[in-house]
Amino acid sequence: MMSTSFSVCFSLFLIVIVTAVAQQCDDYAGTPSGSFNISLSDGRIFQLFTPWQEFECEGYCTGPPRDLRPLVIDWHGCNAHVPVAAYQEQVSRIEQAASDFGWYAITPVGSKEELIAEYGWNTLGIKCGKFGVDDFKFADDIIEWASKNLCVDLDRVYSTGFSTGAFHSYSLACRKPSTFAGIAPIAGSLGRLHYSECESGDPVSVLSFHSKDDKTVPYDGNLEWESQESVTKMWEKRNGCVGNETSTVTFQSETTTCLRKECPGAAVEDCTLTGLDHCWVGGRSGGFQTPGSCVKQEGDVDATRHMFQTWEMEAREKGQGR
Repeated sequence: MMSTSFSVCFSLFLIVIVTAVAQQCDDYAGTPSGSFNISLSDGRIFQLFTPWQEFECEGYCTGPPRDLRPLVIDWHGCNAHVPVAAYQEQVSRIEQAASDFGWYAITPVGSKEELIAEYGWNTLGIKCGKFGVDDFKFADDIIEWASKNLCVDLDRVYSTGFSTGAFHSYSLACRKPSTFAGIAPIAGSLGRLHYSECESGDPVSVLSFHSKDDKTVPYDGNLEWESQESVTKMWEKRNGCVGNETSTVTFQSETTTCLRKECPGAAVEDCTLTGLDHCWVGGRSGGFQTPGSCVKQEGDVDATRHMFQTWEMEAREKGQGR
């Protein structure tokens, strides 16, 4: 049964209307495990995945975790693939990785931009949501809800996203660095008009993925958006690197090179690919320019697993991980 904090309505998706009540981790025996939708009091919706109680359990496992677990928020791109949360899960496979690692995962649903009839986010450098909708507040509301209704480790909240969702991950780290332990933007950038806003501030661990053959958000930038090289260097400087640090190769293949710098404030890692269009790297996406251009190539890094492995490594180095 659900706890009394929840009112449940079963349909194609399980919609849960929430009255946020602070709970201790021992109070979660009745909270369901699995994937279902949550509706906040203002009507905004996100898809929640809660892992099984037993980490890496064998056989049938029930109940949510009763010890603090990390949370990753996965922001979808600007698209009309309804239901957008389900499509983003197909693209990213975040919930499978969250299950494997014992994490919570949340996939928020964007507001609908009526002119282009697509769902997305209003963030720094790009607008793909309903006019006037504040998606920075939405992020705050999601984390506040999670802090009151889940056994979440608030020192280990992460953000990832594809395309517009990657823009939003960068933007959240710019404006709310104390909220996120790390971000992993995929095929996104920062708007040139907002670049200076992000140059200073507290450090955030950054792991980016971008293809040199991306035609939608060009790797080398355009008149509106910064290049990937520029964004990476900005984060290195913000995180305390001065330019002479040695890069470590964390992944190398014919299609992918991941370079990591251990900056004093937080690490910055950049995974550069070739041969892919505008894609969730290692995932499932149709390719916006050329049909089939997002089919995984031999040697491509699996972005989803790489980010989880990286974040677990960073947490262990801080004495936080398992």
